[in-house]
Amino acid sequence: MKAEVVGIIGIEKVSASIGMALRAADIGLQIVGTDRDKAVVREASDIGVLDKRSGSLLDVVKASDILILSVPVAEMDAVFHSIGHDVQAHAIVIDVSVLKGRGLKLAKQHLQQGHYVGISPVLAASALADGRTDVGAARADLFANSVLCIMPSGMADPDAVKTTVNLGRILGATPFFLDAYEYDSLMHGVETAPALLGAAMFRAVTQAAGWRDMLRFAGSTFAMSTAGLESENLGGMAYHDKAATLRWLDSVLEELQELRRWLADEDQERVSLILQEMAVERERWLQERRQNDWVEVEPADELSSIGIASQMFGFASRKKDKKK
Repeated sequence: MKAEVVGIIGIEKVSASIGMALRAADIGLQIVGTDRDKAVVREASDIGVLDKRSGSLLDVVKASDILILSVPVAEMDAVFHSIGHDVQAHAIVIDVSVLKGRGLKLAKQHLQQGHYVGISPVLAASALADGRTDVGAARADLFANSVLCIMPSGMADPDAVKTTVNLGRILGATPFFLDAYEYDSLMHGVETAPALLGAAMFRAVTQAAGWRDMLRFAGSTFAMSTAGLESENLGGMAYHDKAATLRWLDSVLEELQELRRWLADEDQERVSLILQEMAVERERWLQERRQNDWVEVEPADELSSIGIASQMFGFASRKKDKKK
């Protein structure tokens, strides 16, 4: 007997892409899911994310051997409270929500049983320019040749963690373990601060004279730089660790002030040199992302689909048998 059902609570780009990848692997899973927006559930079913729609959060929780959570920061407390008594004893709760430290705390507080593992699948290099976050942007190879950050609860069974590693292999990602709170701190520098900077840019444009014409002619650069506003988690992230957010904003402001001073002094040579250096560094970063050659762990062994399936679901099977 093996695990059969993977449930998704909260369907968006990341969770939907995981569902697509699991279905594409063709390893005998049924993917079910629910979302507060029923139109999103219908779309997910139409584009091949789900095998079965479900209108009930608790129905998904009770049926799932592996439960994938992707909920906004403002809803995390309520969702964990709602599902805490209904997660199966053998089930693995894989949390892709944005705040890992908070997820760990809420899991400890509300989950009566099951095994909590926080993860963050890093986008493939080919997907970095796509700022969309909705289910329509989902793709089965969204995390191919990338990294899966894994942050398990200290109470999680080691085999539950192995199952999560094998999930990453199905996604095409290399596992990378780190502390949940360290991860949250790092994300303020590469997610929260850039998104707030884009928000400030959008606000500055919309308050300028002739802003309607500017927006009419704005192109991909403006759209990509302000894409962070699509995240409903932005406000929660900014206040989650206010000190870290303020430190990053202060650092960015210092850089902007320096750049402004050089421009005002007509120091074109220095500005050009700095921008060229940054362009080189950015290209190096993108190249490393494409090659995925900076991960400081041994490469995962190549496994066949059957091998992955047997390892991935052996844990849930044993737990079910023990329960019986």
